[in-house]
Amino acid sequence: MSEAKKARYADKRITKTLVALKAARLSLGLNRPQAAKKCSCTVRALEQLENGRCNYSEDRIKRLVSQMGMPWADFENLQRSPEKALAQIDAYNLERTLSRKPRRNLYKLVTKEVRAIRILRKRKGISQYQASALCGWRRCTIGLIEAGRTDLTESRIEHILRSLGYRQEDFKKIVRADIMADEVIAEIVSNLDLLDDQALLSAASVIKALTKTGVRHG
Repeated sequence: MSEAKKARYADKRITKTLVALKAARLSLGLNRPQAAKKCSCTVRALEQLENGRCNYSEDRIKRLVSQMGMPWADFENLQRSPEKALAQIDAYNLERTLSRKPRRNLYKLVTKEVRAIRILRKRKGISQYQASALCGWRRCTIGLIEAGRTDLTESRIEHILRSLGYRQEDFKKIVRADIMADEVIAEIVSNLDLLDDQALLSAASVIKALTKTGVRHG
């Protein structure tokens, strides 16, 4: 190994922010290749970042956290005690599970029921961690359920609905629907953020026209 490379490896600085970043990734049920794909970076770049091998800015961390799918407020909560959060996730065993070829029962499976739970949580305006706390579970549990990494049994559904203040009918109405309107709206809003001013005006005109048509034929 060259002297320059030795020096780089010796200059390892794992900060609380980087520990929190790893905890965030694992709590979302992502291995490094999956997270790297979401973040549009290489696996090596993400590995070096988590291991304190390269510099980073707060803006970069915010971007990575957002691309992985975690609200910034949740990440800030992780940063307060990242080592504890990582211990609760059982990082070593989860990392091994996510990295090797999964057994059949470990494949990511996001069912319509899982999506309905996510919608109801978001309607409450609470994070995955807050929902887990209301259910009396570990911080990462709801995140793993919504990522399709943990089975969503009937008893769990009942417990989540009761803890979040919903009725079974609220849940069943979403599951029975032909489309999940909340997801469609969220996707539209996300795509709108990518448009320039002219395209936004055009999109607004189309939406207004569709709204009038919907009212007229409703």
